[in-house]
Amino acid sequence: MFPMSSQAVAFLSSIFFVLSALAADAFNINKMLSAYPDFTNFNNLLIQTGIAGEINKKHRVTVLVVANSNMAAVNGVSKDAMKEVLGVHVILDYYDEAKLKQLQTKQATILTTLYQESGRAKNQQGFLNMTNTGNTPVVFASAAPGSKLDCTLVKQITAQPPKVSVLQVSNIINIASISNSASYLPDASAPKLRKALAPAPSRAEAPAVSQISPTKPPSSNANANANANANAPAPASTSSVVSLPSRDYLASSILMIFSWAWLLLPMV
Repeated sequence: MFPMSSQAVAFLSSIFFVLSALAADAFNINKMLSAYPDFTNFNNLLIQTGIAGEINKKHRVTVLVVANSNMAAVNGVSKDAMKEVLGVHVILDYYDEAKLKQLQTKQATILTTLYQESGRAKNQQGFLNMTNTGNTPVVFASAAPGSKLDCTLVKQITAQPPKVSVLQVSNIINIASISNSASYLPDASAPKLRKALAPAPSRAEAPAVSQISPTKPPSSNANANANANANAPAPASTSSVVSLPSRDYLASSILMIFSWAWLLLPMV
């Protein structure tokens, strides 16, 4: 076998670097939540609606989870409405407890959610108001007119800074324009909340979260652009089976190229 050239060594090194970066960047929201039995119902609904697969493809995301005992508000609603409500609980940015505590007191921060990205949101449904009231926990509320201000931060559950953070909130966020719609009515085909029959695993200790400087509320131009996106055509519906992140396919393709390159090098 002939010695490898410097170009070949550089090529192979770059392959290993890319694969390592992809592996370090990957996370799976279902596996993260499976260590916490209090969120079994919420985790099951993420899978059934396909929201979990969309979360796993994000590079910076915060998931607002609700305990099993406070999930009654969505029990029996239609699958479409369930997907809309869960989408509002996925913030397209990274927030942990340390970052939330740095927010300016009594000043609302506008957050963009996964539901806004879907293109189906109307009348500010896809945005959240997050407020640090100072004396009480951080409050989350839908930016849609008529929505209730009744959802508060409970605690940090886990995080992988700066990619994904999981925060527990007191209850399902009320979105008036969704909860009053026909799609919110009970549906025989709606995802059902299931109890876990097997003993739940012991709760893992949440990893430490890093300090991150607060972000300023988006400008009026940013809000205008985000509202314009709400009128975009809706993308194709997501399957209820959680798909693998697209970067996994990229890693497989790169690995195949690496294998062929390794076999062809002796012939060079």
